[in-house]
Amino acid sequence: MSNSTSRREFLKGGAVLFTSILVGGVSSLSAEAGSKKPEVFLSCETYSLRNYIRQGKYDLISVSRLMKELNIKGVALNDMFFKSWDKPYLDQIKKSAKDNGITIAAVICEGNLAGANDEARRKLIESNVMKMRAAAYLGAPVVRLSVGRTGDPAKDGTVGVERVIAAFKELLPLAKELKVKMTIENHGGASGKADYVLRIIRGTDPKWVGSCLDFKNWPAEVLHEENAKLAPYAYHTHAKAHSFTAEGEETTVDYARVLKMLKDAKYKGAVSIEFEGPEDQIEGVKKTRDLILKYWKM
Repeated sequence: MSNSTSRREFLKGGAVLFTSILVGGVSSLSAEAGSKKPEVFLSCETYSLRNYIRQGKYDLISVSRLMKELNIKGVALNDMFFKSWDKPYLDQIKKSAKDNGITIAAVICEGNLAGANDEARRKLIESNVMKMRAAAYLGAPVVRLSVGRTGDPAKDGTVGVERVIAAFKELLPLAKELKVKMTIENHGGASGKADYVLRIIRGTDPKWVGSCLDFKNWPAEVLHEENAKLAPYAYHTHAKAHSFTAEGEETTVDYARVLKMLKDAKYKGAVSIEFEGPEDQIEGVKKTRDLILKYWKM
């Protein structure tokens, strides 16, 4: 299946969801940005606000109000912060998102599909079924399913990848039924190399399985080369940042270069902020937001 066909299928499946959000409206620098707004679906991972959430200052309901205040149009919800998977709780999340004009861009699911424990993998697949159904109910077009690791780095790219392929194949009929894409973040273990991720994508169905491209989760010496391999297969992204120069640049990744890769690939999914630095998390989100907007419109 060609990448262009895969991309057309993705856009068709998410057209209704994305119609209202692809025309920018996200610049905090509107006075200087000019009348033409950047065509970027800017989102934020709730993990970026983990301290605020753990302290009870925000939750998955109130975070949409914060996104509106920050001029960010989407939010990706981490499963670790869900208080329930029942409909009444999901309805509260949906209502808050709608009331604040926020799109739920993704549901981020943890776990280990590459491990040797058959029973644990079975339970995780069942849990992922529940979470994928919740994602569809919330209107999220994408889930990120953590693939994990075998415990033996020598096996991650062989038996680990095969276990993940088997699990994703089992979940594929549901993904098609729900019209929810399954994505793999480059996160070590069975997703520790771009070639591992590509084997999973090609071993399943690129129309429904793709990359959750994390800008920074690579060894420094191969960071941009690995990003380039996965950018054409991305259905979600983690625009990760830790620290910034005085000029507002991220200190270890060339945002201009990575965002150009995505634009060249005609990427239309969420560019989703994942701030993991030591400074105040809302301030880190703002700096990452401004960096994305700086280079996406160029």
